Amino acid sequence: MKCNLISLLIRKKRSIRIGIGISIFVLIIVFYIHYGLNSNLDPYETILHYRHNQKGQNLTRILCLIITSANTLLTRARAVHETWASRCDKYYFICETIPKNLTNNEIHLIKSMPIASINNTLPGYDHLTLKSRLSFRFAYENHQNDFDWFIKADDDTFLIIENLKLFLSKQNKSEPITFGYNFKLYVPNGYHSGGASYVLSREALKRFYLANNDSKSQCREDGGSEDIEIAKCLRSVGVLLGKSIDQHKRERFHPLNLNDHFFGRVPDWLGQYAENQPLFGYDCCSKETISFHYVSADEQYKMDRIRYGARSLIA
Repeated sequence: MKCNLISLLIRKKRSIRIGIGISIFVLIIVFYIHYGLNSNLDPYETILHYRHNQKGQNLTRILCLIITSANTLLTRARAVHETWASRCDKYYFICETIPKNLTNNEIHLIKSMPIASINNTLPGYDHLTLKSRLSFRFAYENHQNDFDWFIKADDDTFLIIENLKLFLSKQNKSEPITFGYNFKLYVPNGYHSGGASYVLSREALKRFYLANNDSKSQCREDGGSEDIEIAKCLRSVGVLLGKSIDQHKRERFHPLNLNDHFFGRVPDWLGQYAENQPLFGYDCCSKETISFHYVSADEQYKMDRIRYGARSLIA
């Protein structure tokens, strides 16, 4: 009798375990059906791993202009140099001066980095308008016919160049137009977030250059907010603000980092400024995402490793 009771209890425990196991399995299946078999809770793995058919992207030639400083040249700019920048057709770092008291290894590193020969740039956020304006002038005077598009990024911007090329391959380089993360305030017809990066067509670059060489133009030489001042100049000469959201109304360019967009940790002002209401979770970002901002040097390597494979960490 006692043995039968023990046997019955064991069978009940097994049944309970099997039932729990089946329930967990069903929940997992439901979860995957809801979120997609290729999704998981890590936004890096989910968003950065997505690959689209990149047909036609190599027909689009892009010059990348990366704004940096003497204080971040050996850290953030180095990380950009060793990750996504090499996927541009050509790229330059825009820096006001080279740091002093360098080691031999640091000298060797800086010699490997393409730094534009631009005079009269000044350090500090107060002079980003001047630095950006001079970088576009440098691009026009040296490469106006070599590239179809010209993108300005910061040294804490992460760019997925193949997605940028894919998007731009469907646009008209001869149209006076810019693309980026759109803000609706302060500038008639809008402007782009500077940190998310923004891209000028060849015709837009030409108009910007000519306007900055016209003494009667409305283009500010320096000061103010760089992204606003550059946009005011562009709009004054008929350059259009392009739309870059995908068919699901998800953004391609992002003014914050991936985690902030994914988990909804965004400042209140973003919803007030943004042309399109910010979305969160897996809807935060297009599968053909192009950029993120506020990306540290270590995060540059992390994101690059996740998308493309192993990279060495910054020393």
